[in-house]
Amino acid sequence: MKQKRRLRLLAAALLLALLLTGCAGAVDNGTGSMAQDGVAAPEQSVDAGLAGDTGTAAEDRKLITTAELDLDVTDFAAATGEIERQVTALGGYLSSTSKGGTAEEHSRWAEYRARIPAERLEEFLAAAGGAGTVVSMTQGTTDITADYVDSAARLASLEAQEQRLLELTAGAGTLEDLLLLEDKLTEVRGEIESLTGQLKLYDNQVAYATVDLRVNEVLRETLTAPTFGDRVGEAFYGSWQNFCGLIGDGIIAVIYLLPVLLAVLVLGGAVLLAVFVARRRRNRTPPPPPPPTGG
Repeated sequence: MKQKRRLRLLAAALLLALLLTGCAGAVDNGTGSMAQDGVAAPEQSVDAGLAGDTGTAAEDRKLITTAELDLDVTDFAAATGEIERQVTALGGYLSSTSKGGTAEEHSRWAEYRARIPAERLEEFLAAAGGAGTVVSMTQGTTDITADYVDSAARLASLEAQEQRLLELTAGAGTLEDLLLLEDKLTEVRGEIESLTGQLKLYDNQVAYATVDLRVNEVLRETLTAPTFGDRVGEAFYGSWQNFCGLIGDGIIAVIYLLPVLLAVLVLGGAVLLAVFVARRRRNRTPPPPPPPTGG
């Protein structure tokens, strides 16, 4: 009897898994309905119809929005402060920030990745663009409706499977049956947690647009084509910067090589001194007497 009861429990668990897997597959086929033999399943969710309905209203779809903005600014501190203030004022947050450059060289820059409520994206782009000159701006959307609906349907199927496994576990007659059902229950719960996390990530990506901003400090904002005088001034400024940089690099190189130069000077001085002393000694030595001549 125990063997027959165990076989019935295992068969019931296997049948449940097959039925629930088949239901999830019915949603995956893109028809948006779970039907068998011409009868629609009563558990079909309203969202499941989105996958196969090409005429779905835009507000019902799951869209991930992204944007990129590149700005030139003359007042770096004021521009970055305004951008950061706008992010907070519109209910967003900064997920990453990087800054560099120096005020003396007018080379400061900042890179932001901002998360802005999707419905306030245009408002933020307008405010951020007003902080300087917009060099470039791009926007895009990614439709994840099908993936979202598929994940939601699989989650519902797994939750139903979890409930049935709990019922079977409560009626398990032997320890072996109980352990087998609990192993399956642990596996199902792991998949439920994974799908729940995925759906939360989707919800966050849809609710908040991702904006990548780069702010570059410049001497002046160029609104029109530069004149000949502007080009001459920029060329002179760039040449002067390069010259100063070259002088600075030369000084650093001399300081870096100073110990070697000192050693060469000491060694060279010693050699010259030795040569000088040798010459003086040679000059002080009297010439040998002439050989005697025959008389």
